[in-house]
Amino acid sequence: MPKTLLLVLLALGSLADAGPADRSYVEQALSRACEWLWSRQGEDGGWHSETYGLLKSGQAYTPFILHALLSVPVEIHPRPAGGIERALGFLRAKVNDEGAIGLADPDLLEYPIYATAYALRCIVRTGEDRDEILRKRMKAYLLAQQFTPSCGFDAQSLVYGAWGFGGKRSPGSPGHVDLAHTRRVLQALREAGVTDPVVYDRAQAFLRLLQRHPREERPQPSTTPGASGKGGKAPYDGGFYFSPVVLAANKGREEPGRDGERATFRSYATATCDGLLALRAAGVPRDDERVSRALRWLEEHPRWETPEGIPAEHPEPWGDALHFYHLAVRSEVYAEMGGPAGWKEKAGRILAPLQLPDGSYVNKASHLMKEDDPLLATTLAVVAMLSARP
Repeated sequence: MPKTLLLVLLALGSLADAGPADRSYVEQALSRACEWLWSRQGEDGGWHSETYGLLKSGQAYTPFILHALLSVPVEIHPRPAGGIERALGFLRAKVNDEGAIGLADPDLLEYPIYATAYALRCIVRTGEDRDEILRKRMKAYLLAQQFTPSCGFDAQSLVYGAWGFGGKRSPGSPGHVDLAHTRRVLQALREAGVTDPVVYDRAQAFLRLLQRHPREERPQPSTTPGASGKGGKAPYDGGFYFSPVVLAANKGREEPGRDGERATFRSYATATCDGLLALRAAGVPRDDERVSRALRWLEEHPRWETPEGIPAEHPEPWGDALHFYHLAVRSEVYAEMGGPAGWKEKAGRILAPLQLPDGSYVNKASHLMKEDDPLLATTLAVVAMLSARP
């Protein structure tokens, strides 16, 4: 065999051995995903779902997608001329007098807390002086939405310190409240320079409940009649569940209590990732026991292909439905805290074969978390690849 041909074959073999998690491959896949997302930006500057009518207006998708694209280094993918300014113009036009986005249609709320949190993060990141008044309004809106005694929720309430879906609520009813909304608001407020320790102390109280921490005195919620007030302390494993009031949203489902004690909701991977990131955004130090126990839970439940803690016999395929979300939030945690050896390569090798020829991603296994919408799935893949780059 000629020496030149041998060298070529050896080089090709080396590239094959490097596999899809090779640095250049991950960056190329990230760039192609960004190219696809930018190609879907509307003439008005927003991103509009073609899969779900609820997300067609772009109020929720635009800040979420823009935040991900703003995080991509320009050397990985250059931003198209005018793309960011048009997206910011869309956001400015959609924020109402209260400082919220997602409330343009009073009969069709579009995730106002989520949307406002991401919009604030985008406007903080771009840092334009003309947005200073807008930033203040958005911060004020998010701060006013925390469940506190001033709006009827004292320290004994299961939602004390949290954030919910947003919009109008019936008196005394928190509506939909969960860990994911709370995490996003905490990150937005932290990035926007909010330093009031009371805000973060209240949030930590909510996180203590969802982590079932031994210092938590409030009874854990339960769907089992009489179980929430029965027995001793809830089992503490360091992980998190999702919501203390929207009980059906806890994908880990309920675990029967031992020896007649209360049933409690299981920890599971996506909730634990959100919980750990929320703790950090609430000011809990990296070496705090709450953070280290949550990280240990993830290390003890290391599967990337599906979020552990969700029972395989679940009547709905939540493990499949959360595929890209799980890849994104686990990558964010490991980028923040450091992960097990080889985690970046593992994430890359999972994402690699899933990218479609046009650069997009889509979850064809389930529609439950709307990951069958390529705008959502591709943005989550971008978040994961940003963290998983070597």
